[in-house]
Formats: sequence, C-alpha cells, structure tokens
Amino acid sequence: MFDNECRFLLICGVILLGKVKAVVLCAGLSSRMGTNKLLLPWADKTVIETTITNCLRSKIAGVTVVVGNQRERFKQILQPYQVDFVDNVCFSQGMSTSVRGGIERIAKDAETDGVLLLPGDMPFVKPDTIDRIIETYVDLHSSIVIPIFQGKKGHPVLFDRSLFPELHCILGDIGARKVVARHESSVYYLPVDDPGVHIDIDSPEEYSKWKLKAVSETK
Repeated sequence: MFDNECRFLLICGVILLGKVKAVVLCAGLSSRMGTNKLLLPWADKTVIETTITNCLRSKIAGVTVVVGNQRERFKQILQPYQVDFVDNVCFSQGMSTSVRGGIERIAKDAETDGVLLLPGDMPFVKPDTIDRIIETYVDLHSSIVIPIFQGKKGHPVLFDRSLFPELHCILGDIGARKVVARHESSVYYLPVDDPGVHIDIDSPEEYSKWKLKAVSETK
C-alpha cells in the first residue's frame, strides 16, 4: 500500500512539478528512403501519426512538431491531434535547425522545466517509456535522461531547461550529441524494457521489416 501511495505522489509530482514538453522532429528530407518516410502507412495510421499518438498517450505536457519538408502535408495529417507546429525553413541545413526551432518555441513557456527530443521516425517508443523518463527526471533532478535498452543508448532524450541555451546554439546534422558529451557527468542512463528506443526507419528495407511488425501488433 505504501509503495502505491508513493508512486501516486510521484506521478502527481510529474504533473505538477515536472512540466516536460516534447519536440518531435519531422522536417528532414528522408534522403535514404527516397520518399518522406514519416508519411508512409503504418498499420492503420502513418509513421508520424503513430509516433505522435504514443507521445500524446504519455504524461507529456505538450507536443511541438517541427516541420519543414512537405510541411503542409504534415499539418493536414496531424490536424486532428493536439499538437503545436513550428515551421523550419532551414531544414536542409541539418537536424540542428529543427532542434533550435523547437527549443525556441517551448522556451517561451516559462513553466516548462524540460524538453523531450523525439525523432518522428520512432513509432515503437512506448508511452510508458516516456512516462518513466519524465518520472526519473523529476525524481533524480538529472540534467539529461537517456533511455538504454540492453546496454545501448536510445531515444527520446530529456534535457533540463538549464540546457536550453546550449541546445539553441547547436549546429550541423548531429542533433544534440555535443551537448550530451559536454554534460556527461550529469547524464542519467535509464534502463527500459523497450526495444523501440532503438528502432528508427531510415531505409526501404527497415521500413518493410518494421511495418510487418507494426501490422502484426494491431491484430
């Protein structure tokens, strides 16, 4: 009984004291795929709809979707979902431009304590995994929380608000890895039972393989 009460208080703490918003990165060219991978069918949705749905089913406080390539198509498909959009007109210059755009938007909310960076092509990440990342951040006050599955780092990655200025200054196409490297001593690696933190979709072969798994899970 005591453990259940503690968990209830922790969950309340996440809601009241650890306001974390997600930035979902969707602006890329999908050059290896040859078509926009995020708009491809995925079970009864598209890839990006599945990623967004899993995010919204978690305790995340809000979702900002950064769009660039085919932005109007994304806005049309995601119109039924409670998300905010950021237009990245510089998306061809690399992932860092999307991270910067997302950070700039959510930093305007002074009550936001942290950001969860999630690539749009990760439809297997479980809502419970997102919840555990947020709960760990609130409980341990770590500046960065990274999920690991079978000893390998994955996504999404949570950053505390204190790192927003650094995230807003990243360059190139390597995301936020340099920020993580600079603050390695402040990173908490969270073991999760979720292979989805490793699964992204970069090639037609990967799409075909994982699409079959997604379809089988909906039956």
